[in-house]
Formats: sequence, structure tokens, C-alpha cells
Amino acid sequence: MKAQTYTDKEMIAAIKSGSAKRQEAIRYLYQDASLKGKIIQFVSRNSGNYQDGEDMFHEGIIVLDRNIRQNKFKEETSIQGYLYSICRFLWMNQIRKQGKVTLTEDNLEMDSSDQDTPEDILFTAEQKEILNSLVSQLGDRCKKILELWKLSYSMEEIANELGFSSAAMARKNKYRCHKSLLEIIQKHPKLVNTLKEQ
Repeated sequence: MKAQTYTDKEMIAAIKSGSAKRQEAIRYLYQDASLKGKIIQFVSRNSGNYQDGEDMFHEGIIVLDRNIRQNKFKEETSIQGYLYSICRFLWMNQIRKQGKVTLTEDNLEMDSSDQDTPEDILFTAEQKEILNSLVSQLGDRCKKILELWKLSYSMEEIANELGFSSAAMARKNKYRCHKSLLEIIQKHPKLVNTLKEQ
């Protein structure tokens, strides 16, 4: 069966609608091999590697999904250009925080609007860095579970995304991960206070 294709307006409507339509739209974004390749290429040329590029692609889709659902996405920008901009910004921010080498601009042709990073992405990235310093202690599996849960994915959707046998199993793992995160947060009150000040 031929895969579903989307215009930008159809993509936005599907993500905002939730449930199966949203899940299918997100899956369609993940399957955009051309855009994913450009993001991986940018990251690889700027002190990263293939896995870093894949991670940025994943993180960028999470931010895009959230911004569309919160009506922060300005529709004069293409979804591809916007997602590329998010991924590039997140990686540049991570590199700066790590004190690595100065970035070189890539020559990939995207929308000119991808130069304009929305202020809300900066805010999200700063918060995300602090949260990741806590969540990363849980491991990749828990991190993905909590990210999907934060995006209001249902337990059924989380089970499908991460390969759990049932929604009940996804719920059990989410509970365990959330409990572990709370324990970690209690041990790092300074980081939590910094997050609240953002």
C-alpha cells in the first residue's frame, strides 16, 4: 500500500488532531530520508557523528510536534525548513555548551526562513538541557518513554512506538521511569531551582 503523503497544512491538521492521525504524521516525518540526511550531514560536519545527527532529528521532531500543538508554529515557514532550523539550533546550542570547536555554516539549501529561530525554541532548549542532565541518568529507554508521555501520547501510542506488548506494560514502565526521575530530582535541588528560573 502506498504511504500517505502530506502537504504542510495536512501535516499540521493531523498533528493537532491527535490519536492515530497524529502518530501517522509523525511517522511520515521520521521517514523523510532527505531531510534526515541533511541534518545528519550538518551535525557530522560540526563535531558530531551519524548517531548525534539521528538524535537531533528525533529531538527536533519532538519540539516541532509540541510547537504545532501549542500553536507556536508560524505557517509562513515550511515544516521542512522549520524542522531543519530546530535541529540545527539544538545542535549548535549543545556544541556551545560543551565548549567544542567553532561551528562552520553548511551550504545546504533550505528555506531562507530557517535562519530565524523562534525565541520559544531557545527557551525550550535551555530548559531541555537542564532536564536532560537529570533524565539522562535514567538511560535512553526511560528518556524516550518520558518524552512521549510529556507530549501527551497515550499509553497505546507509547507501546506501539517503543515495542511494548501492551498499554499496561507501557504504563508500568512509565511509572517506574517517572518514579526514578523524581528520586534523581530530589538529589539535585539546585538544578531544579535553575529550571524554575528559566
